[in-house]
Order: sequence, then structure tokens, then C-alpha cells
Amino acid sequence: MSLISHFADESLTEFLRRSNYWASKNRNAYPVKIHKAISELYDVIDCPCDNDCECKKYGCSTHLVRKPGITFDDYYDYFLKCYVDSKAHAALYQGVKDGRGKNSVPATDEIRNNWSAISNVRSKKHLLCSNWCEQLHREMAQFRPNSNTIYRAKWLSLLCFDSFTAYDYASVGLMRRDFNRPSTYLELMKRIRKDIMIHLDNTGGTLQDFRNYDNPSEFFREVPSDSPKPIGNIIDKIYLTL
Repeated sequence: MSLISHFADESLTEFLRRSNYWASKNRNAYPVKIHKAISELYDVIDCPCDNDCECKKYGCSTHLVRKPGITFDDYYDYFLKCYVDSKAHAALYQGVKDGRGKNSVPATDEIRNNWSAISNVRSKKHLLCSNWCEQLHREMAQFRPNSNTIYRAKWLSLLCFDSFTAYDYASVGLMRRDFNRPSTYLELMKRIRKDIMIHLDNTGGTLQDFRNYDNPSEFFREVPSDSPKPIGNIIDKIYLTL
């Protein structure tokens, strides 16, 4: 099974429009936080791939790459802003392990304890590239996608916005259903990757066409129309509307 390849571009655009609309009613204004995170944590570069890379088949022209010198604290600040309700921030900054967002603490500790190795890997690839997943990220993505690993997925998404997707308690169940219950998060992303490619093959669209399905600036004036639209965030937003 799959989901993306079964829908036309107009349908996916409408899913994302609905997602942005409902986000505009949420006090956390997550699309604004995502835009700011991308601006602060990533550079946009020309596609560095050679013509043999699969991304070229879809007219790829730009990639996101993490800025050099970004610290764990920089990332943690945006992790909370992008993925944890604002009412829980103060407690989580103090490492409180109960209440809202408590499951983010062990996931965050894992990232903090391995930050030296993580910060040394600045991938210049994205999900549609031939060799899209760095070895370190491959190892980090061996967990089972379920309600217990929500914050591990969110951390990987923030670290590689264009290669991994976040999920929540409801959407992970839908992803598991649509992609034949993958045993690992890495396998889930492989199946999502294939589904996106089938969709683009069916529609004749480019990667930029796929990115342009998402238009958060319609509901959030703070988000410029040319703000980067990471693949992982698009998948997350589609599933938040289902």
C-alpha cells in the first residue's frame, strides 16, 4: 500500500492547505517555527549531485545543508519550538520527566550524548538522492516507528529536514498502515521515498513542483513565499490532516 502516489497533485495541495489552515488556529504556529528553524540551522545550496543521481531525474536544483558550527543548544531550542507544545518548554528545559512532552527527554538525552559525532555529519543529500542516507543516520533510524518513538523521529527530522519526517501519535499509525507496517523507521522512509517517486513519475512533476504543493505563507505572513519546503515536513503535514 501507499498514499502519496494514489493522489493527484491537486489533492495533495489541498491536504497541505488544510494542514496550514488548522496550524493557523494553533497557538504554537508551528509552520512559522519550522521556517525560522530552517533559516537559522540550514543553508540552501545549489544541487551538488552529478547527473547520475536520482534527484536529477526530478529536476533537483537546490539542497539544504546544516550550517557549520551549530551547537546542540541551538538545535534543542528549535526542537522544542517546532515539536513540543509551548506550555511544556520551561519544564523540559529543566529536564522534568513527567507531564506534557516528557517522552522527549530520553530522546533528547540520546542526541545530547552523541552530539560530537552527530555534528560532524553534515549531509548534502535529500530523500530523493541515490545515496540519500548517511551511515550515522542509518544507524540512528533503526528504531520501530510507533507512539513510543515520536520524539526520536522528530529529532532526526530536525537534523535532516529533507530526508526524514516527523510523526505524532495519530499519524504514525496511519503511516504504518499505508506503508505495510515497516519494522524500522529507516524502512518507512525508504517506502515513502519510493512512493514520492512514483507520484512524480505519474504526474510528470519535478521535485520543486512537489515542494510547491505546500504554501504556508497563505496563512502565515511571517513565512516568505520562497521559504524552503523540506520533503520531510511536507509528509508530516499531509499526515496531520488525515
